[in-house]
Amino acid sequence: MTIISGCSTLHGALRSAERNWVRRIESALSAENLTADHWAILSQLSNDDGMTMSDLAAAARLAPSSATRHADFLAERGLIFRVAATDDRRRILIGLSSLGAKLVGRVRASEKLAEDELRARLGARRYGDLLTALSVIAELD
Repeated sequence: MTIISGCSTLHGALRSAERNWVRRIESALSAENLTADHWAILSQLSNDDGMTMSDLAAAARLAPSSATRHADFLAERGLIFRVAATDDRRRILIGLSSLGAKLVGRVRASEKLAEDELRARLGARRYGDLLTALSVIAELD
């Protein structure tokens, strides 16, 4: 049984879909000198006022050492900042700078165009079903 264009397993189908999707937004990412992992971090931070590195790594689905390395790169570019938490000065929170927020807005515009194209191709119901199914898969333990 073929699931998607020659992929006979769910794993293969998901990897193929992810690679194809990243290619769709890659021009926007490369124009900003970003990788898909950088985008995962910036995207997560755009939804939160401040996160610890361990929470950010988990939310972005990155190994802690990779998340730290990517965060260092983004901080050097002034896209994110680190600050001590007000409730516990030992905890460091990471947030999106105003420069980072502007960059996220530009990439999100390209991402939205790609999502709108996919929604039009699949239809609103199938698109919604896809998001629901992917959310379930993402939350599996």
